[in-house]
Amino acid sequence: MADRRTEILDAALRVLAEHGMRGLTHRAVDAAAGIAPGSTSYYFRSRSALVEGCVARLAEIDQAAPEVVAVPSMDLVDAAVAVAVAMATTGRYRTLARYELSVAGAREPGLRAALVVGGDAIRAFAARTLAAEGAGDPAAAADEIAALLDGLVFTALVRGPHDPAALAAWVRPPLERALRSWTAPRAPSRRSHDGESRFS
Repeated sequence: MADRRTEILDAALRVLAEHGMRGLTHRAVDAAAGIAPGSTSYYFRSRSALVEGCVARLAEIDQAAPEVVAVPSMDLVDAAVAVAVAMATTGRYRTLARYELSVAGAREPGLRAALVVGGDAIRAFAARTLAAEGAGDPAAAADEIAALLDGLVFTALVRGPHDPAALAAWVRPPLERALRSWTAPRAPSRRSHDGESRFS
């Protein structure tokens, strides 16, 4: 069961997704969480503290998301497609919240620095995965794939496609081209002769 701080931050992310940065107020989060007025300000005294909490919670959710956790055991292209589809569908609220925070971060150095730290953690994970797949420069590959994912997802949120199957079919070709350009030729199986995963 989520503690009260986590409950508040999850509600705050949904407020961000639905109403943008201007709509993120303590009162709005109280209402979204269905808690007593003043509860959010008790845990997060200032709006800046609330925004910082949102960034930290977003990074926590991203790293524990099922589509991210499953990446090492999946085909690389399938994994990237699953992440893109989830970002635009089941994880749509947190993607929108991230974009809202990112735009604000472009103007606020402190917020930008916090967002970069969270983004670096995901990129480091992606770089390790790409290194296992034979990428010669996994850090550069991770940066490029992350940028491509962001662009594809942003376009999907604005223009579509919105249907998950159509979205998967749309994002697969560019993701596959990018991933194949960075990785070495793949072996027929992702398992070694002794049955252990290449990611273990």
